[in-house]
Amino acid sequence: MIKILHMTPPDINNGVYRYIFSHMKYMDGGRFRSAFLTKGAKKLRQTPEYRKYGFEVYELKGVQRDDAKAFRQEIGRILDNGFDILHLHTSSWRGFMIEEIAMERGIPRVIVHSHSAGIDEGTLGEREERIRTHESFKREFSMDYATDVWACSRLAADWLYGEAIPRERIRIMPNAIDTDKYRYQPERREQIREQLGLRDKLVVGNIGRYAYQKNQEFLIRAFAEACREDSRLHLLCLGEGELLSWLTECIHALGIAERVHLLGWKENVEDYLQAMDVFCLPSRFEGLPISVIEAQTAGIRCLVADTVTEEVKLTELVTFLPLEEGRWAREILGCDSSDQRAGWDREIALAGYEIRAAAKKLEEMYDLAQHR
Repeated sequence: MIKILHMTPPDINNGVYRYIFSHMKYMDGGRFRSAFLTKGAKKLRQTPEYRKYGFEVYELKGVQRDDAKAFRQEIGRILDNGFDILHLHTSSWRGFMIEEIAMERGIPRVIVHSHSAGIDEGTLGEREERIRTHESFKREFSMDYATDVWACSRLAADWLYGEAIPRERIRIMPNAIDTDKYRYQPERREQIREQLGLRDKLVVGNIGRYAYQKNQEFLIRAFAEACREDSRLHLLCLGEGELLSWLTECIHALGIAERVHLLGWKENVEDYLQAMDVFCLPSRFEGLPISVIEAQTAGIRCLVADTVTEEVKLTELVTFLPLEEGRWAREILGCDSSDQRAGWDREIALAGYEIRAAAKKLEEMYDLAQHR
């Protein structure tokens, strides 16, 4: 039995959890046992995955910058539970005391895994301060603090790892998905569109947290411009987040409330993808967005900000655009429902983003990490 402790963000709807849970489903539970260390312990214990797998959850209470001594003691008590691998899922640096403690205690493998390429939280001033902190710690981070360094994309690797980390040491781990689950299903498409009252509409879609990173306000404004030219257009968004109220105000101010559907987060994202005709991701930054992989699998044309890594373009369905509202409005107007949506799941699988193969690869990496 290999015991893995995942250190994860407090936001349960974060893509990190989608990455872990999707792989967990296809891994050998008799050989690999996962536990979680997070400030979001209470919410994590309310998830279907917690009820299904019954993994241990440790609540992280302290922070390094408030009381380093107490924080060190807290981490030590958790690591006393005998973990073989510490897998730290992160998007930016605010310190690496946990990594330091794990290495000092001889944890066989300490894996740092970059999942993003920017900082999302807070006001502009707070983000700027966080970036300065991130860059300071980034310069100090070295292989003294980890045995393995991973990233979801080259862009995410460059964001988290400085010059002290040889680029050949970084392993790119694809954000794989269940391609069977997301492949095009015409019957399900008609059912969902009927339920939503969108049967004869041209549906623009977006999936993601309502947050600075995801930049939905830009999409809403571009969509509003396109709406003036095509009465069939409707915008379908799935997500939750701190900017929900602000986005709702924008929608009403633009006079498009009847054309925009903010549905909240859904567990059956794959069904709502079927209903979409074009998928839009105007993010300011991303590591490697799983949503675009899922949309391509469903055969949907994808408009993606040129700030996002080109590694997400696995098929000809993806078009990268600069963040100019008029350009996005014109591209949206140029899209229409397609009858060529079947078969794209095979291309995604061949590109290495099929979850069953990725889960086996992750097992091999954990095995190597344990026995190297």
